[in-house]
Amino acid sequence: MLITQGRYSSYLDEYNKITILVPKSYYNGEIAPFKLINMTTSEAYELKVEEKFDFGNELKYSLSIQGFVTVGTEYQVMDCYKNTSYLFLGYIARTEEFDKRFYYNGDDLGPSYSKNMTRFKLWAPTATQVQLILYENDVTHFRRMKRLSKGIWELTIYQDLEGCRYRYEIVNNLVRQETIDPYAIASTVNAEYSVVVDPLKCVKVKHELRPKLNKPTDAIIYELSIRDFTIHPSSRVKNRGKFLGITEEIIDEKTGYHYGLSYLKELGVTHIQLLPIFDFAGVDENFPEQSYNWGYNPVQYNVPEGSYALNPKDPYSRINELRTMVNILHEHGFGVIMDVVYNHVYERRTFPFDAMVPTYFYRYDYQGMPSDGTGCGNDLATERLMVRKYILDSVKFWVEEYGIDGFRFDLMGIIDVDTMNEIRQLCEELYPSILLYGEGWDMNTPLPQAQKAAKFNAFKLPRIGHFNDAFRDNIKGHTFNHQDRGLALGNFGYANAGKQLLAGSSGLIEGETYMFYDPSQSINYVECHDNHTLWDRMKLSNSDENDETREKRQILAAAMVIFAQGIPFIHCGQEFFRSKNGIENSYNVSDEINAIHWDEVYEHEKSINLIKGYIKIRKAHGAFRFSNAILVKKHLRIFQHHHSVIEYTLKNVKDYGCWDEIHIFFNTQNREVNIPIVTNDFILIADEHQSGTEGIKSIEGELKMAPLSTIILVK
Repeated sequence: MLITQGRYSSYLDEYNKITILVPKSYYNGEIAPFKLINMTTSEAYELKVEEKFDFGNELKYSLSIQGFVTVGTEYQVMDCYKNTSYLFLGYIARTEEFDKRFYYNGDDLGPSYSKNMTRFKLWAPTATQVQLILYENDVTHFRRMKRLSKGIWELTIYQDLEGCRYRYEIVNNLVRQETIDPYAIASTVNAEYSVVVDPLKCVKVKHELRPKLNKPTDAIIYELSIRDFTIHPSSRVKNRGKFLGITEEIIDEKTGYHYGLSYLKELGVTHIQLLPIFDFAGVDENFPEQSYNWGYNPVQYNVPEGSYALNPKDPYSRINELRTMVNILHEHGFGVIMDVVYNHVYERRTFPFDAMVPTYFYRYDYQGMPSDGTGCGNDLATERLMVRKYILDSVKFWVEEYGIDGFRFDLMGIIDVDTMNEIRQLCEELYPSILLYGEGWDMNTPLPQAQKAAKFNAFKLPRIGHFNDAFRDNIKGHTFNHQDRGLALGNFGYANAGKQLLAGSSGLIEGETYMFYDPSQSINYVECHDNHTLWDRMKLSNSDENDETREKRQILAAAMVIFAQGIPFIHCGQEFFRSKNGIENSYNVSDEINAIHWDEVYEHEKSINLIKGYIKIRKAHGAFRFSNAILVKKHLRIFQHHHSVIEYTLKNVKDYGCWDEIHIFFNTQNREVNIPIVTNDFILIADEHQSGTEGIKSIEGELKMAPLSTIILVK
C-alpha cells in the first residue's frame, strides 16, 4: 500500500482515540465515516465519531476505536471518499498507559561487548524500523534490528567490533533519522559517532581508595573547572586544561608555593566538585583552545568530555584519563563530585531522544509546545518512567565505572521528587558515603509544585542537599540587586536572618520557621561559578571602600561559610579574591577571564592561610558539623553585640572534639570593638592575622576585635 501523508491529518492521541484535522477546502471537511487500516495486514476497523468541532478553516474530529492500536505498527485512516491519511503518533507517547506498557527494567541498553560478539539494544517503542549503521574500516554496513517486547530493538553481531564506529537509523512518523547512541559510553571526536570499546582496556577504578564520609556535614566542597584550574601557563602543570592536569603535584623550590594537586592538598578541602565533565557542546574538541564553555550543554550523558583529553580522537583517551584523575584524587583523600545536567539537553531536535520516541522525553505546556523552564529550550520529563530510568542508569554508571563520590544537580527544581529520591536510594546502596545536592530553585515547568525537587519540598527529599540561596543573599547581599549589601558586606539589618542561617537553616529556637529538616540539607555558600565572584560583586556594592577593606569582608564571609552548621561550599579562587573582570556570566568567554592566574594567587597568601586555618578548625571538631537539628538546638547559641558583632557559641561539646566550649565572634563593621570576657581560661586560635588549631595566646578580661575580623576562642 502506498504511504501518503494525505489531504488531512490523523493523530493517535490515546490507545483508543484518534484526532483528525480536515481543512474545509477538502469536501468542506465533511468526510465521515472513517476506517482505520492496518498497513501490514490490511485489516480495517470502524472508527466512531465522538465529537466534531468547527474551527473556521478546518474541522476537528475526535474518533474512538474498539480495542487498542498497536504502537510500532503503521496505520492509515480512510475517509468516506476512500482517500487515506497516515496515522501519526500524537499525544500517545505522553500518556500514562504508554509509560506503563513500555517500561523496560533491563540493565543492558547500549552495546554489550565481548571478543566474540557485541549485542546492541535500543529503546524505541514507537519506531517502525531501526537499523544499525556500522562503520568498519572504510566499509559501511546497514543491519536491520529486531523488535522485541517493551519497545526494545536488538541486534547481535558475532565478531570482534572493538573500535568500530556506529550510529542508528530510526524511522518514526515517516521520518528517517540518523543518531548516535544515547546509551553509548565512548565516541569519536565531537560526538559524530558512537564507538564500541573493550572494558578490559579501560583503566580500572580503584573503589577501595574512595574516601569514607561519616556524615554529609563532614564534607567541605571546593568547586572548580578542569580547564580553569590549570589552563594558564602560570599553573606550572604539563597537561594544562586537561583531566591529568589536576593530578600534577608541583611545589616551587624557590618560593615553596603549591600548584595543581599540591595546592588542593594544602588547602584542606575534602571534596572537589567539577563543573561538567560529560560530553558537552560549545567547544570544538579538535581545536579546544579556540572556544570556551562551562559545559552545561549535554550532548552525551555517559561519555567524558573530549576537550579535557590529551587525544580526543582516541575514544579510550578521555575514558582512561578521567578514571586516572579520579583514582589519583582518591589516593590523596579527595571525594569527587560530578556536576550533572539531567534537566535539559543541548539541542532537542538533534539529541537522540526525539529520534527514538518523538515527544516522550520532554515536557510540553498546555498549548502543546515544548516547555522551557530551564531557559535552554527544553525540559526533560523526569517523571516519565523511561526518562527516570535513563537518569538512574546514568548515575549508576558514573558511580560504578568512574568512582564518582557525589552529584551536584543543575536546576534540580526541574527534576521531580520521586526521581530524586530513587537516585538517593540507588546511590546509597552503591556507595553509602555519597553526597547528593543541587539547585532547588522553583522552576517554571509544567510539573505540580508538590512534585518539584525544589527547596520548598526539602522535607520530601531526605539526605539531599540544596544550595542555600538565603544564606548567599543574606551574607553577601541579594544576587540580583548589585547594590544590596549583606551581613558580611556591612548591613547588620541581616543579623536576625543570619543567626538562623549560621545554625544550618534548620531551626535554632523551638517554634521558628526553618527551611531544612537538618543542617546536612544546607549547602552554605556566597559564591559559585554562576553570577559575579564575590570580589567583583563587592566592586559594585561596596565601591566606596578600598581593596583592603573589601578583602577583609571577603575573608569574613568565608569564615561564616566555613563555620556555619551545614555543608560549606567554596568556589575556586574565593580564598584569594578571584575576579572575572566584572563579568557576571562567564560561561563562554575567554580563558583569560576564566583561568586561574597563579602568579597573582600568592599575592594573597595571608588570606589563603587564614582560610586554610578555618578549614583545619572545622575539621578538628565535630560541633561545627552536627548532622541533625536536635544537636544544633542543644549546643548552639547565637548572640548580637554592639550592633555589629555576631557571637556563635557552642557549649558542652567535649564529646565531639578537643574543646568543650567554642566562641566565634564575627565583627561585621569596619571599626574596632571590645568584647568583655567573663572567664580567663579561653585560648585564642584565630584572629585577623592567623588561624588554626594551635593556641595563639590566652585571653583575659576583654577581647579587642579588629574591624571586619573573625575571632575564635576555645577552652
